[in-house]
Amino acid sequence: MSNRIDEAIAKITKECKDKDYLIPFEEYLTSICTADKIAEKILQEGKTLQGCFDAMKAVARKRAVGGAAYIPPEEGFGIIRDYYGIDLTEKPQAGIIDITDFL
Repeated sequence: MSNRIDEAIAKITKECKDKDYLIPFEEYLTSICTADKIAEKILQEGKTLQGCFDAMKAVARKRAVGGAAYIPPEEGFGIIRDYYGIDLTEKPQAGIIDITDFL
């Protein structure tokens, strides 16, 4: 793992302290934080698990019937990715290899 990935995971893990309801968000983000590009999205200034939770709650409020709402897991994961601006369909950039490294 890179330092940026470690920093992103440490950030969201710290945000869960005394807020158990954020753990599912942290677990999902940890599972997809496999590249620096995703880590950078998680580390964005002003983006927090609490803000992500509030975005999810806003969606649930809009569709609530009788005070209850259901968000299927895949849709919930999409809300989390949208909040952070994470696009899992983007292909990682290929690394540039300098042939002189092999000389």
